[in-house]
Amino acid sequence: MVTQIIEAFPQEKKEAAQDGSKVLFVSELFFNTVQGENWTGVPSMFLRLQYCTLNCSWCDTAEVWRTGNPYSNVELLDLFQKSGAVNQLHKGQHLILTGGSPVRQQDALTDLIERFVTRFGFKPIIEVENECTLEPTYKFAELVDIWNNSPKLENSGNKKELRYKPEVLKILSSLNNSYFKFVVTSEDDWKEIQRDFLDAGLLTRDQIVLMPEGATREELYKHYEACVNLACKEGVRMSDRLQVTIWNKTTGV
Repeated sequence: MVTQIIEAFPQEKKEAAQDGSKVLFVSELFFNTVQGENWTGVPSMFLRLQYCTLNCSWCDTAEVWRTGNPYSNVELLDLFQKSGAVNQLHKGQHLILTGGSPVRQQDALTDLIERFVTRFGFKPIIEVENECTLEPTYKFAELVDIWNNSPKLENSGNKKELRYKPEVLKILSSLNNSYFKFVVTSEDDWKEIQRDFLDAGLLTRDQIVLMPEGATREELYKHYEACVNLACKEGVRMSDRLQVTIWNKTTGV
């Protein structure tokens, strides 16, 4: 496995450095891998943040984002530099801000990106993986190149009042770099997408990406055919979960 892990599964609580920069609560940090969803196959670095606003029944990273440690942004940039990740980002690897819920920590992420640009002289291509429950600030949204939004359906096990935020979806939909991944298990899931997102005027069909549910290869394979059929029937794009296809259920990839 070529993936280079910088920090993963920190078990011991530590204090962030007192250096004047904002603090991020981080679960894991790795690079020299590929984006597995939506923009599949793009060489990438992942900064996975602790905490989430939801608790999906099929989440494949819950055991990761529920743990973590605080890092000052200066500490993180030092880790980026010492590991060689900055060179890889300069070559074009995307910086994937994921979780958990990155938008919960968007003020500190804004600070991190601004400090990165000042220190290294360029801004990496930034993707945000987002559960669509929190409104992004204008300042943070300006720094994001690709929004990989993932609104949750009933199949996630979350109560609708927690997972379905029309006002947030409308704002995200207005961004020209915003895509909406829906985890599906059967064609019945489309009825909910049609009713709550398309008929409600929150999204356009060309923004929708369907993704089969599955935290393991076995689970993923069970839902591939239904997802392909549904994507073809409705004229929308389908995404694999490439990290599961390649590495099965694992972390730090």
